[in-house]
Amino acid sequence: MTKNEIPNKDIVDVTKDAKIEFPVTFNLKAVLNASTSDKDNMENLSKVFIELKVINSYIDSKKSSKGTYTSYNYEVTLLNKLQMEKLYLDLKGVPGLRFAL
Repeated sequence: MTKNEIPNKDIVDVTKDAKIEFPVTFNLKAVLNASTSDKDNMENLSKVFIELKVINSYIDSKKSSKGTYTSYNYEVTLLNKLQMEKLYLDLKGVPGLRFAL
């Protein structure tokens, strides 16, 4: 494996080479299939935030140019690395989620 290759793992440690000081606040973008209503997509995202006690504030949403996906932007505050890892893991279980950054 070369230096730039990423090992094939289920969970990638996004904080491995970064120095993140908690609590940290950042903008989270979640892209979901637009075939599900905005209301349902936002409720599914909110369930994850509530379950993990993630402080969040909805910013906006935007449909893709072809109308296939909708991106939802939230400002989130995470208290520790474990909460961050659990957030990204649990977001994978949101129906219709394509990716979250």
